[in-house]
Amino acid sequence: MVVILLTCLLVFNIDTVPTVHAANDFVPSGQQLDQGTGSAQIGVRFFPQTGYRISDDRFFDFFSKRGGLRTFGYPISRSFTLLGTQVQFFQRRIMQIQPNGSVGLLNVLDPGLLPLNAVNGATLPPFDPALVAQAPVPGSPNYSTAAIAFVRAHAPQVFNNRSVQFFTTFQNTVTMRDAFPSVGGDPRLLSGFDLEMWGLPTSAPRADPNNANFIYLRFQRGIMHFDATTGLTQGLLIGDFFKSVITGQNLPPDLEAQVAGSRFLRQFNNARPLGLNRPAELPGTDMSNAFIPQAPTPPEVGSTGIRFGMQAQMIGQPQDLIIADLYGAGFRWLKQQVRWADFEPSPGNIQFGILDGIVATANANQTPVLFSIVSSPSWARADHLTNGPPDDFNAFGNFVFALASRYRGRVRAYEIWNEENLSREWAGRPLDPGLYLDLLAVAHARIKQADPAAIVVSGALTPTGVNDGIVAVDDVAYLRGMYTARGGAFPGLADAVGAHMSGFNNAPGDFVNIHTVNTVGFKNHPSFYFRRIDQLHDVMVANHDGRQMWITEYEWASTTPPVPAGFEWTTQLSEQQVASFLVQSIQSIRASRPWVGAIFIWNLNFRTFLDPHNNEQAIFGILDPGFAPRPMYIALADMPK
Repeated sequence: MVVILLTCLLVFNIDTVPTVHAANDFVPSGQQLDQGTGSAQIGVRFFPQTGYRISDDRFFDFFSKRGGLRTFGYPISRSFTLLGTQVQFFQRRIMQIQPNGSVGLLNVLDPGLLPLNAVNGATLPPFDPALVAQAPVPGSPNYSTAAIAFVRAHAPQVFNNRSVQFFTTFQNTVTMRDAFPSVGGDPRLLSGFDLEMWGLPTSAPRADPNNANFIYLRFQRGIMHFDATTGLTQGLLIGDFFKSVITGQNLPPDLEAQVAGSRFLRQFNNARPLGLNRPAELPGTDMSNAFIPQAPTPPEVGSTGIRFGMQAQMIGQPQDLIIADLYGAGFRWLKQQVRWADFEPSPGNIQFGILDGIVATANANQTPVLFSIVSSPSWARADHLTNGPPDDFNAFGNFVFALASRYRGRVRAYEIWNEENLSREWAGRPLDPGLYLDLLAVAHARIKQADPAAIVVSGALTPTGVNDGIVAVDDVAYLRGMYTARGGAFPGLADAVGAHMSGFNNAPGDFVNIHTVNTVGFKNHPSFYFRRIDQLHDVMVANHDGRQMWITEYEWASTTPPVPAGFEWTTQLSEQQVASFLVQSIQSIRASRPWVGAIFIWNLNFRTFLDPHNNEQAIFGILDPGFAPRPMYIALADMPK
């Protein structure tokens, strides 16, 4: 019954459908064709490849559950109003919001829209009204079964003794993984989804009269293309072609000849009201900014001098998706923790391969990288512990020298250690600021020897009111100690001062004497508040230090129980509160804290592969499994930079 409803709604609705898969022979000049990477790119809303974002939740859900990049290609427009309906163009299809609020597909190949019979020298089969007259009528008894039978009969597997596989291509359009990303789902629904994407055949197969290796089959929502030289059956970029008609850019001459006199031809003009050259011809249409890329590459430094970044886990994760979501939020910098213990299993035997891939991906996308270097290999300590500094600081110096030499000019910054005022990060050695400065001095000298332009950031201190010298040292007290130790050498040992910010369960404007949210605990010490960064800066000012503060972890959190012990406070705020707190606090930094040079959100993607109920890192992730954006991600994306 569901299949019947879907096909009845969509198959011959003039206002609904397009599509295709992709043939390089038919890419409009200057356009980049996506290569169909796997199933739906669930969670990625912004695509730096084209500069457009899938902002509407309904469009995004449809994109995710109908094959993503493989079936739609990249978005090539913003969401806008076309003839009274909201649409968004993709390379292969055009989505629209139906009158009932559901998502459908525009029948781009219908008369009056895109009369596509030839393009880039290829001759395509024309619309066949006699064949369409034989098609089953939506709403008729057993329509669903009859529609699939009609496709099978007119989308042959073999044509002209060629294995064209038209019906198989139709049948494999939407997979179980696409339609039902969670466990379960009824496979009997897939044929209805395939029909939803392609519609019915509207021509017989036909070989190109100028190239017998090319055989085509027209559907309501796309044109399949078989290429005998590759054996592949794919589809033409219908959305791209319609966009080229509307904008006049990359418009093939043979297609231009077919659309002469079309009301859509060269309509887009963002300098005119409604973005239209001839608005009277397209009533109910507003193309303002429709084909202006939404988010150019985010600036390396924001408008107020802040570097916006996020900590992500690139190792073993889909790196292109991570970069896309980083840019989709308008953040440019990537922070990756580098565990020395994982990359040098024996002295001098540094395994660069994984890091090479991360640096290459980041550089290809013009993404500045901060490596945060922590831990020691077991061979570097007599007690074989890894969660603390080495016995010989020169061994650490050799490692960072090797990194800075290999990635000179490609890794922009290095953070030397992490939360060294906490025993679990500085195990086996006294929590002594002077001892940390000894490590920092070696690392700074070796990095600058290899790459003088690299930025060295001192290891960020964790906000803590514990000051027993065994478990932890208060971060403000520890920072004071860094200025007094080793003859006041600290200002010359790093280019920026690292810090961490955790607002715990308190609002950005709250402090020990101001409480505006109804949460329990974490109220009686300044380290539990956003404004702790001001106290750290006061220490810098008192020591006449004009360097910038880099906040290399910036966090609030919201999750549901159960959670790991000690993180119960993360269940007290809603996701919307956390989203609001992140934006409010960053805006206050932009307005009144010019000494903050960088903000790295903790974290982007740990929640996509770890369970927040048993892993503390996942609690703070701003993307859900499947790379679905949480409210905090969306709020950060919308925040002015």
